[in-house]
Amino acid sequence: MARTDNFRKQHAEILQIARDINQQLGPVISEADATTIRRQLSKMHGLVGLHLAMEDQSLYPSMLKSTDQEARSLAQNYMKEMGDLASAFERYMNSWKNGGAISANAAEFTEQSKGIFNALSKRIHRENTLLYPVADALL
Repeated sequence: MARTDNFRKQHAEILQIARDINQQLGPVISEADATTIRRQLSKMHGLVGLHLAMEDQSLYPSMLKSTDQEARSLAQNYMKEMGDLASAFERYMNSWKNGGAISANAAEFTEQSKGIFNALSKRIHRENTLLYPVADALL
């Protein structure tokens, strides 16, 4: 088992939730659908939080201690970048605290959701293809 297998599994779960929510997005979202979406967002928020904590407590510290300059540099860069994305994700989550807000502002919610999910997807792809192979090679 590779060191980053659990991280990759979490990525897959986060992306699946984003895909499920994307299927429900549009200019009109019913109150019932909005409530379901909010539950899905809560689950995603928990997964993202767990994922970030695991990276911060395990992955990045070990990469920063490495004798491999590429590993140290990647860890530093990814930690800084993720802070910006994590802040944007928290602002997004705070903007959509309940199904009522989502259904009442469906078009805005749809636009913001697509933006944040796109940013998460790009970050996940970069981690899976650039960061994790380096981390796995350290062992």
